[in-house]
Amino acid sequence: MIYQKFKSFVEAHSLFSPQSRLLVAVSGGQDSVALVHLLLELKRDWPGLDIALAHFNHQLRASAEADERFVRQLARKLGLKLLVGRGRVREFARQNKLNLEEAGRLKRYEFLEKAAEKWGAELVLTAHTMTDQAETVLMRIFRGTGLEGLQAIRLRAGQVVRPLLGIKREEIEKYVREKGLKFRVDESNLDTSFLRNRIRLELIPHLEKEFDPEVVSHLAQLALIAQDENEALAELIEGLWPVVTRGCCGRHKGKNEDRATVPPGFELDLRALKQMPVAVARRLVRKFLHLSLGLESPSYEQTQAVVNLREGQKFSWGKDKVLINEGGWLRRLEKKSTAIKSSLRWDGRGSLLFGDRWKFTGKVLEARKVGELQYDDASRCYLDASKLEFPLEVRSRKPGDEYRPLGMKGKKKLKDLLREKKTPQAERDLLPVFVSGGRVAWVPGLPIAEEFKVTPTTRKIFVIEKSELPQ
Repeated sequence: MIYQKFKSFVEAHSLFSPQSRLLVAVSGGQDSVALVHLLLELKRDWPGLDIALAHFNHQLRASAEADERFVRQLARKLGLKLLVGRGRVREFARQNKLNLEEAGRLKRYEFLEKAAEKWGAELVLTAHTMTDQAETVLMRIFRGTGLEGLQAIRLRAGQVVRPLLGIKREEIEKYVREKGLKFRVDESNLDTSFLRNRIRLELIPHLEKEFDPEVVSHLAQLALIAQDENEALAELIEGLWPVVTRGCCGRHKGKNEDRATVPPGFELDLRALKQMPVAVARRLVRKFLHLSLGLESPSYEQTQAVVNLREGQKFSWGKDKVLINEGGWLRRLEKKSTAIKSSLRWDGRGSLLFGDRWKFTGKVLEARKVGELQYDDASRCYLDASKLEFPLEVRSRKPGDEYRPLGMKGKKKLKDLLREKKTPQAERDLLPVFVSGGRVAWVPGLPIAEEFKVTPTTRKIFVIEKSELPQ
């Protein structure tokens, strides 16, 4: 009996508890109507279940209004609360350059999420069947996929649960027929210009007849296995993520992470990936591509191209989305910044603003009163005040700039020092250069010049401290 199969599937996968508050997405089609009635049967065994219905009118088909009326009548007849939403899907698709199917899916789930919050539902149930699952697996295979794509329709995805994935569509048809249930027919499901419909109406019947009567069950089982194995891999990737990245802004999960919070210095260690199994390396690259470039589902070719990037090579996805391998670290190549063409005179007193990003503060200290110096090339420097010529010149970098960094035997070009320091290209022309008497004294992020260092004979120390201006 289909009800017992349904109940067993819910219990075996712990999809929800006997006291759950459930919002059921109802289109009016036979699958969603069947789901509602199966849940009402389950409620007889689990009286603590709380059920409400939700319907989203896509306003795409001429029959959309009739579908909505049908669901309203169904809710009244069954005595269930109904939440209805409407969306201008065609307009949304045009504005966001999406196909109608994708636009409809996004607007539908957006509505369901809000409706669940409004009603206080723990879970949202949709009526995807085992046959839908098999169709999706085949579609993914035809279009090219990996293990992630073979997950197809997730049994659980956040708040959304699909309790009919253990039941074939033909079983649903039999249940609806035996119960004498009325439902709406979506005429677009018969249009074989859509790949899914050709798979449903032509390919799967052929496979069942000529190759395997249980092909639907086997494909659905493959999807569930893939989901379990992907969960295990996802946990592994989360554990490795902090080890192979730097400059990230925290943990990112799911499809709704805010990529705008990923900082420019976010990088992935490609050298570390070379020591890992290629399957793990690909997963890490896919996550990086998603976060740094916004690729929703990077292809195998894109992922493999990044895995194989050599030093200095770039990966491009559109004009403004470019990654580069610099020193074994993969990072996004930001748009070339306009250098701050500036030359300021500073007497070392008070504060100095350089561009709209940094503030520098200077002060003179008595060396004998200063304890251990807290060196930090990125944000602070200590110079022998007696060796400096004030006012200092604070300017942008010039071609040919060079100096002798503290501890080195000879001079080196700023360009080479910044490259060796792995300073992002976009940052290099924005850095201020502190010059005394025509000689470079300090560049934030690099050591001070040897000739201006503090020594045991230094009497006065000039300290420069850098801070970021609020953006």
